[in-house]
Amino acid sequence: MKIMFTRITTILFLTATLAYSGLTGFLTQEKQDWNFIQSVGGLKVTAKEKTLIVDCDVSGTRKVTVKPTMIHSALAVRKVWHKRVGNTIQLKVVTSVIKKGINSACKPLDLSAYPDGAYKVGYLNSDGTTQALGQVILKAPEDGKPISGKK
Repeated sequence: MKIMFTRITTILFLTATLAYSGLTGFLTQEKQDWNFIQSVGGLKVTAKEKTLIVDCDVSGTRKVTVKPTMIHSALAVRKVWHKRVGNTIQLKVVTSVIKKGINSACKPLDLSAYPDGAYKVGYLNSDGTTQALGQVILKAPEDGKPISGKK
């Protein structure tokens, strides 16, 4: 009975995941390394209150920090993965084949769950090394209003 419940749960989970993400996007998503990011024009970060603005365009049609050397017209940013480790924020761009609702530019990250303070930001490579991107200061809005209309 327990095995059957596990199988049903697994099937339901996979079905929901595929329905949410689309089969093509799900099958083609890939975490990109720093060499890829450099080849499409680079990446830079800034912060406004508790929002991290990630400037990167995986199409390779725009210079962010370096001149692009590759063009990827069929790729889109699926998400920017992020994790806080102490006073460091690690990032990784996840791409997939372009589809309705996503494009080649990164969206800002809501970091309102992170404590106020200064953070180093780095790009995490698949081998565990980190490429330093700089430092940002996260600070809650002075007016006390939620960020981006969130409560």
